[in-house]
Amino acid sequence: MKTSFNSISKIILILLLSNCSKETAKCYTCENFSDGYVIGFDPCTGVLDPNGGDVGFLLRISAVKDTLIVYKFPKGIYQFPSQYFLNYQYNCFFPDSTSQNYAIKIKYRLASNNEKIFPLCRGDIVTGSFNPNNQIIAISISK
Repeated sequence: MKTSFNSISKIILILLLSNCSKETAKCYTCENFSDGYVIGFDPCTGVLDPNGGDVGFLLRISAVKDTLIVYKFPKGIYQFPSQYFLNYQYNCFFPDSTSQNYAIKIKYRLASNNEKIFPLCRGDIVTGSFNPNNQIIAISISK
């Protein structure tokens, strides 16, 4: 009876350890540069100066199946037209016709919970399709 308990305990311990090793084995840093596009902005920061480094930008990265957000986008890479930000309360995406106009090469890592930025958002801003949890820290961004 005691040996079967020990066997079961060992099996449970092995299962628990194997799950932990899978979690810690995830690499949160892109080893190489990824291709992507700037496709929109954080609507809560859309009222700020889009070319002054104050706006969070939405990125579509080819290897990722979701949009990501990066704050502290480098100044001077692109000059974003201010008309893209006029309706920031309702639409945080650039026009569809510009979905590939702002190509970037990016090296990044996922933001940890204590690195994430959650700007105050006015009550009249529609944030329906915007997910502020998908934040990354840019290690390097270029055209």
